[in-house]
Amino acid sequence: METLSKSELERFKEFITEKYNTLLEELRYREESSIMENQRETGSELSSYANHPAEAASDYANLTMNLNLAERDSKYLVQLEDALDRIEKGTYGICTVCKKLIPMVRLEAVPTTTKCVECKNEAKKREQHEEAKHNAQQ
Repeated sequence: METLSKSELERFKEFITEKYNTLLEELRYREESSIMENQRETGSELSSYANHPAEAASDYANLTMNLNLAERDSKYLVQLEDALDRIEKGTYGICTVCKKLIPMVRLEAVPTTTKCVECKNEAKKREQHEEAKHNAQQ
């Protein structure tokens, strides 16, 4: 079975580690900002607009957006951790379906990928077929 060279694995390890650390830093900053914002709002006197429906809707929209971002970022952190684990095991860059080497262009575009383009497209087709089948049953 063909694998990436040690220098290629090291290059991806550095790249993925940098992405991981940057994302962790962003999450910490977002969390600290949220805590500070919450403390500022609860610690100060409420303005005359604090109970205004538009303010409440805006606050809810911001909360929802932040929760969605946090969920997405958390999933990406796990994917980055998995990629680093595969690098350590020597399986990084090998398609989990067909066991062929994933092209470098794909790895550079999606460093957390576990499938080559062909296998990913086949998985998407099956997923869409199952979804259409499920929707037709309802």
